[in-house]
Amino acid sequence: MAPQDLQDLQDPKGPRGFQGFLEFQEQLLWDHLALQVLLVLKDPLVSRDLLPAVVHLQGQGSAIQVKNGGVLNDWSRITMNPKVFKLHPRSGELEVLVDGTYFIYSQVEVYYINFTDFASYEVVVDEKPFLQCTRSIETGKTNYNTCYTAGVCLLKARQKIAVKMVHADISINMSKHTTFFGAIRLGEAPAS
Repeated sequence: MAPQDLQDLQDPKGPRGFQGFLEFQEQLLWDHLALQVLLVLKDPLVSRDLLPAVVHLQGQGSAIQVKNGGVLNDWSRITMNPKVFKLHPRSGELEVLVDGTYFIYSQVEVYYINFTDFASYEVVVDEKPFLQCTRSIETGKTNYNTCYTAGVCLLKARQKIAVKMVHADISINMSKHTTFFGAIRLGEAPAS
């Protein structure tokens, strides 16, 4: 990426703005995955079953009403490595089966129906907040908004990840392009 491209990403009103930032972030992620694939091909002792390990879940396509503290559980599996991840459909929790360093991401589209001017959700690990995304809405504008968050976390086998709403009486658009959730195993946890 050229220096001018980086300047454009820093200015949200610039030619590439936030969409450019998301494209840059996605390219970095794919570059990292390509490097891991090359490492696996080069080193026969590296398990080909674990790298890269990806899970991507999308909404099922309908709007749902979520109560305070509600965990989203209306997921459709798009891709999932069953040796590294297990989805618990009833609870909406995603269980990690292998220790490691994981990139976790999520986006939720929220409809504001309780006359609040913001909505918030958390990505929780074993029911403890790991990431939080809060989005506001301007009076007189559209009554919905998307909120995206991502981060890297060290996880142990059997830990569970979920998307949990923070405020009560919120409607979620579970369309596959607006509400999604996933994780990528980046590799082993660093030695301590």
